[in-house]
Amino acid sequence: MNVQSDPNLQSDLIYFDHAATSFPKPAAVNEAIADLLQGGAVSPGRSGFDLGRELGQLVDGVRAQLDRFFANPADDPNRTVFCANATDAINLALGGLCQPGDHVVATVMDHNAVLRPLWMLREAGTISFDLAPADANGFVDPADVAALLRPETRLVIMTHASNVCGAIQPVSAVGALCRERGIPFLVDAAQSAGLLPVDMGAIGCDLVAFTGHKSLLGPTGIGGLVIGPDVDLAATRWGGTGVRSAQRAHLAEYPFRLEAGTLNTVGIVGLGAGLSWVQAKGADALRQQETNLADRLLAGVADHPGLIVQGFTGEETTTLGPRRLPVVSLTVADKEPETVGMFLDADWNIAVRTGLQCAPLAHEALGTAPLGTVRFGFGPFNTLEQVDRAVAALRHIAG
Repeated sequence: MNVQSDPNLQSDLIYFDHAATSFPKPAAVNEAIADLLQGGAVSPGRSGFDLGRELGQLVDGVRAQLDRFFANPADDPNRTVFCANATDAINLALGGLCQPGDHVVATVMDHNAVLRPLWMLREAGTISFDLAPADANGFVDPADVAALLRPETRLVIMTHASNVCGAIQPVSAVGALCRERGIPFLVDAAQSAGLLPVDMGAIGCDLVAFTGHKSLLGPTGIGGLVIGPDVDLAATRWGGTGVRSAQRAHLAEYPFRLEAGTLNTVGIVGLGAGLSWVQAKGADALRQQETNLADRLLAGVADHPGLIVQGFTGEETTTLGPRRLPVVSLTVADKEPETVGMFLDADWNIAVRTGLQCAPLAHEALGTAPLGTVRFGFGPFNTLEQVDRAVAALRHIAG
């Protein structure tokens, strides 16, 4: 697909799928990637020439930037390991931590990035797991997590915020109970990083999985795992590191322990540029800006009986409130979400995400399974005028 050749895709598209991937990216991200590709996308730090060393320093700089951003108590940038995305990071954590007979606790609000690896490990006979329930608004009670813990529980995993309804989970309370029992705690920050503080010390978590292509505004194909000081992961993949090549065994020190092969340096540099842009704007300010957009949508559909905002049972539905990220899921009476999405795309050039959004159990909790919802995810370059057009489209479709 040539986006540049299609002016509708380039200029008229109203993009509300930021909960999946942010688009467009800040100009600084595009420029950083283009500059690297044109001037120095070589192997970082693995050669004796200046350009390779310079790129290695760039990679190390982004690693240190992320270490500070997530406030890792280890204060060691080498314990920030680059991965393809949050899913890759979660698999790396599970594979490196869990042993046969271990038990894991997660929640029904988790993404398939968590649920499917757990399922596969259970099917292989490696682990067992339990899932804490959620209420009809998408919130998990820490007491329900505590009730599932066993002597053999090796890990607790929780999404920081729902990708379906934006519900911000009580990660600090869960972190405290994990600390009391000496159980490692992994936070999936795919949705929250860039909009919420993800302070490992304040949360009390040992591991953070993140991706670069959502609210950190980097490219696809780059993410990472931040590893706190009190947990170590075994390597589950091995190969070249560009360091001590004569050594037969894979290196034991971080980050080499968990990074094998040539890094995605283009993605790393783009991620660093995106993170710098977010930090310059301020995550709180970006969240408020996007919350204003979500509130505009909520207010615009509130009085239409055929437009039902999901995950707000018993709560005010005209404002997002402090416990949610700017993600809104709704349904249209008598119309399947996929059909609504097709109308929005074909007739209004509005891009949304329909269906189960890779979180089937979250939809069961919200009462929107098996068809799911029409999801609006807002980004820093959306406007109130675009939201007004989406409201008009929804009201027209609902009749």
